[in-house]
Amino acid sequence: MTDLLAQIQASPWLADLLAQRFDFDLTRTDPVEQVHLAGGVPLTPIAGDSAGGTFLLTPSGAVVYAGSEGEGGLIAHDLRDALALVVGVANLHDALSLPPGEDLLRALAELDEEIRQDDALDPGGQTLDEARAQARQALDLPPVEGLLAALHAAADDDSFRPISEHGPYETMLS
Repeated sequence: MTDLLAQIQASPWLADLLAQRFDFDLTRTDPVEQVHLAGGVPLTPIAGDSAGGTFLLTPSGAVVYAGSEGEGGLIAHDLRDALALVVGVANLHDALSLPPGEDLLRALAELDEEIRQDDALDPGGQTLDEARAQARQALDLPPVEGLLAALHAAADDDSFRPISEHGPYETMLS
């Protein structure tokens, strides 16, 4: 287990923030099916999302995602960068829907604006920007902008594609 994961587990408010606002739930560690990497390299479930996907840790500390619909791949080479992406973009699938560049940044900004509008309906609640700032500070996360191109390169790395008894998962890239 990484120090960062231990920090989250030891801080119930932080684990709750990640689960409620960023769909990274440490209590959802039961994957849809057992997966591994090529050569039988084991993957350890560390969190899940509301879509039935699972975030898995490799022995090297990289974070792989295995979706419930048979899509998956490398998110980041370490948990800190993976969490920066989870916290910094509305949805990892949306962040992989367009190539890195202005169109992707515009699409992600539009998704954030939709979330902000929903936040406005609950004036007593924490806003997206407040939640992001709190998570970034607590976990010392890097800015997401510098990680989007790396996310695309990581997701395209077939050596980190989860494999089940049915074969390799599909890429998350659109």
